[in-house]
Order: sequence, then C-alpha cells, then structure tokens
Amino acid sequence: MSNIVESTNQLQNFGYNYEQVNLIKNTVAKGATNDELQMFMYLANQYSLDPFKKEIWFMKYSGQTNIMTSRDGYLKYAQLNEDFEGLMSFVVKEGDVFEIDASEYKVTHKFGANRGQILGAWARCDRKGKKPFIAYVEFAEYNKNSNIWKSYPSAMIQKVAEVFVLKRAFGINGLVTREEIDTEEQEVEITEEGRPQTISKPQQKRIFEIAKGNQDIVKEVLEDFKLAGTADIARDSYDDFCSKVEELANFDEVVEIVEEVEEVPFDEIEEEELPWKEED
Repeated sequence: MSNIVESTNQLQNFGYNYEQVNLIKNTVAKGATNDELQMFMYLANQYSLDPFKKEIWFMKYSGQTNIMTSRDGYLKYAQLNEDFEGLMSFVVKEGDVFEIDASEYKVTHKFGANRGQILGAWARCDRKGKKPFIAYVEFAEYNKNSNIWKSYPSAMIQKVAEVFVLKRAFGINGLVTREEIDTEEQEVEITEEGRPQTISKPQQKRIFEIAKGNQDIVKEVLEDFKLAGTADIARDSYDDFCSKVEELANFDEVVEIVEEVEEVPFDEIEEEELPWKEED
C-alpha cells in the first residue's frame, strides 16, 4: 500500500493532482503498473503531450508495453521547438517523376498525368542550423493489408514517412505510433486519427435507457469521469460507466419509494396492509 501512495506522490511531481493521476490510470493508461505509469507520465511531460486530450496513451500488445502517440503528437512536439522550420511530404505513385539526391539533400517530385498504384511516400523536415531530414518509405514494406491500410493507404504511408523524419529531427524516443506497430487488434482500440476509440451512438443511447431517461444521472456520471458528453466515453470505460449509471438509477428508485411511504400517514394504513400482521 505504501508503494502505491509513494508512486502516486511521485507522479504528482509532473503537475497532476491525486484525482487526475487516478483518472489517467483508469482511462488512457489502464492496465499500467505503477512503474509503467511513471514512465508514461515522464514521457508525456518530456514531450508536452496531454493525456486528457488523448495526445498520448498506454497499451499492451502480446505482453509488450507500448506508450503510444500519433503523428500529430510528434508534430506538436516539433512545432513547440523554435528551431522547427517546416514539414513537407507526398505520396509517390506509378507514373510520377521522383528522385532523391541524397548528397545534395534535394527531392524532385512531379505528379504524372496518369498516376497509378502507390509506390511509397517521402517526407522532409527542416530544423534551423541542421541539414534537412529526408526519408522515403516503400509502400510494399509497410502496407499491412489491414482495414485501416485498405481504407486510407495514402494517408497511412505518408504518416510513416513523416514520423520517420520528425523522430530523427527532434530526437524523439520511447514513443511509437500505430503505423509503426504491426497489429490488427490495435485498430479496434484506435481511430483513424490515432486516438483511443469512443463508444458508438447505439451505446450512447443505451446509457440513457439504463438511466431510465434521467439526464441528471448521466450528467453526474459524466462529471465523475471528467467528460464533456457521452460521445467522449472510451470503449474500455463503457462498462464501468454503465455500471455507475445503473447504480444511481436504482438508488433513485429506492429514494422515490421511501419518499412515497413517508408521505402516507401511519393511521391511514389499513391493518391488512401491514406486512407483519399475523394470520389467525
């Protein structure tokens, strides 16, 4: 127990209070050990990523710990640096004129009149006082043939190229993006934007059904979970949220019954209505 308290106190050094630390551990860092949570908070602080805005989150896959961000997380960190001078990237397709002169740090890319299949993507990141950081990634090497890659092949391969140059230009370590992890299961937990996926509209509707239409109950639970609305509920928090709503809804029913009983004068209750009346 003392280890848990000590760990929580250490985490508060990152600028979060006790309640916020617990909220992080129960949402975006769910399943993390105390040591893993400390590492998570350290990296969030190091790279100025906000867990409450879902700019960084924790996940385990096949027993391996991964502290995740998105391409936007890398870009945010780069943009906070006064030496950042820009990021450029494009998808290369069959029919394009494309060439990289590595010795001169020069990229030549012209779109063809009839562009064919995706071949890859390139990215360039400029940082003041340094040579340009340039990368080209092959589509065949990174395409996982998963649903997200089938739906957004250009966006996915372009993000891979951008992640490469951003990490190299600003020395980002300890974080990974979805594009860098070869897993189908991760798509269930993360949206196209690379953030934890929230519940569906039918699930949101179900919450109000559990609350028996009482919006005040839902609002109270949303406040407990530090959420603005039901659309912000993460999938892995859905069951806990529903349980809390059901608990409050049932409690309200009991209160209503008690209040009804209290309103009935005792002398108006017929003798046969008394539950303890003995039978002859």
